This record gives sequence, C-alpha cells and structure tokens, in this order.
Amino acid sequence: MRKLYLAIAVSAAFMIGFRNPQTGSKNFFLQQLAPGVWAAIANDKGGHAISNAGIIDLGNKTLVFDAFMNPDAAAELKQTAEQLTKHSVSFVINSHYHDDHIRGNQVFVPGASIISTEWTKNEMQTAEAQEQEWLKKNNGKSLERARQQLKSANGSEKEEALMWLGYYEGISQSLPRLKTTLPNLTFKDSLWIHGSKRSVLLIECKDCHTASDVIMVLPMEGIAFMGDVLFVKRHPWFGDGSAESLKEHLGHFYENAAIKQFVPGHGPVAGKEALQTLVGYITDLEQLATEAVQKNEPDSDFIKQDVLPQYKSWWFGRFYSDNLATVYREAMK
Repeated sequence: MRKLYLAIAVSAAFMIGFRNPQTGSKNFFLQQLAPGVWAAIANDKGGHAISNAGIIDLGNKTLVFDAFMNPDAAAELKQTAEQLTKHSVSFVINSHYHDDHIRGNQVFVPGASIISTEWTKNEMQTAEAQEQEWLKKNNGKSLERARQQLKSANGSEKEEALMWLGYYEGISQSLPRLKTTLPNLTFKDSLWIHGSKRSVLLIECKDCHTASDVIMVLPMEGIAFMGDVLFVKRHPWFGDGSAESLKEHLGHFYENAAIKQFVPGHGPVAGKEALQTLVGYITDLEQLATEAVQKNEPDSDFIKQDVLPQYKSWWFGRFYSDNLATVYREAMK
C-alpha cells in the first residue's frame, strides 16, 4: 500500500474561498479546493453538521464524502452538491462508522449508492442501534449540561461550548426521525471510482481512528479527504483504534510529495504541517506513557494529568484522558 501512496501523481492544486450557494446556512460553509472539488466545513458556532464533508464533481456523476450527523444538514449538503455540479448525487462515502459521519445517509437514498468498507458496514449495523437507544434515554441530560456549560464558559471556552451545544441539539432534533441507512456497496483495501472528469481512490486504513477508516485521494489535484484519521487544532480520538498505527498512516501520507492539501474530519483544511503536528502529538503522549509504565505509575493516575501546554488551546480536550488511556495500554504491550 505504501508504494501506492507514493506512486500517486499530482497537478498543481490551489485553494479558493467559496460562498455557500444556499443562504442562511448555519451548518457548514464551502471551501473550493480545485475546480469541481469542495470541502464542506462544519460550522462550529451551533451548527448541526459537526464533522466536515466533501463534494466532488466526477463529471458525469457527483460524489459526497461523509454525510454529516443531522439529516437536515445532510439535506442541505445534498442540495448544495447538486446545485454546484448540476448532477444528482450518485455516491456517498462513509469514512467510518461514527454517528457524525453517517446519520445523513438517509437523505441520499434512493438515488445514491452508499459506500464504506465491509468492516464499517458491519459495525454500523450493531453500533447504531445501540447508540440511538442510549441517546433516547440520556441525550436530554447531555443537552442540559451543554446549556449550563455554555452559560458558565468564558473566552475561547465559550466558542467550543457553543459547538457542543449544537452537537446535542442536533441529536435531539434528529433522533425521532432517524432511519439507519447502511451502505449498499462495500470494499476492502482500496477502490477506484471513475468519472468522466476525474477518478478518486478510496484507501482503507486499518486501526487508525477506528478499526477501519477510509481516506479518499484525488490524484490529479493532490488532495486527500482524511475523515477522522486527521484532526486539525483539535484533540484526536483514537480510543476505537490504535495511536501507533494512526501515527504510521499519517507518516505515509506526510511522505507522499504528491498530496498537498488535506481535509480533516474536524477542523480547517490544512497542508502537510497538520499531519506532522498530529504525529508529534501522538509521539508526545506515547513518551509520557512509556515513562509512566517504566515508573510503574498506575493508569488511573496517569490519565488524570493536565493537557500538555502546547495542546491546551486545542478543542476536544475532553478526549485527552481517553487518549492517555490508549497510549498507556499500548505501552504495556
């Protein structure tokens, strides 16, 4: 697979700001990365998209990468994609099984094929039913806590608190109408999708953010839609995968000179420096874990330590202790 990464050729890529053709959207804004290629960046100020997505004009077909968490946000994404490309959406890619990337699936069918890895489809089949049942019983409490946290938050904390309020509000709004829509096409390892203007390559990355994640590469443009394999200016979550494997996969893409732009699952579009930063984050946490294991420090104490100073400004600080738990487990092996 590494040879495949390094073999991808690229033409010069560029970045242009692009205004959402729909007015009044609170869910996302568009950033045009190349002709016919847009990143749909989640609006963190109370929007219900939560994660990022992508719109790709294949020429004769339209592809959407990730489907947002809320069906209303996904419906807007679908309409926006079809306005931009003048074609109905034919393909929707689910990068992994987490709720904020798949619950918009239902608005794209019938009409589009939903594509994921085989593992992701199987995991969705069990995890979504359990997750939605839990949310029906508990999301009301989470929503009220989010409201209280927003009231008491100050400065930059208030901005993140607004994002979390949008997350729980979006869940509350959509739960009564959710219809779990599973992928109808699955693959292992890799899959090419060809259009009349461009082709895209789907690459399965195992044991990263989850046991199976999909990265979508646009070879001609040198762009990679990373899903949650990449977080930018936010703490990642690798409790469902492997920190060390995630670091290795990020390293492969960093070494690939052909890819210049990276769309994360959360955060702004970035260049290679974002991959290097995240690799550094994982390395720093792994070093802490190695030292803790050598000192026989209990994991219950280890996971309580403060966020390292260089990462204190990052959002999703609530993931930090779980990330420490993951690197500690891996250091024990």
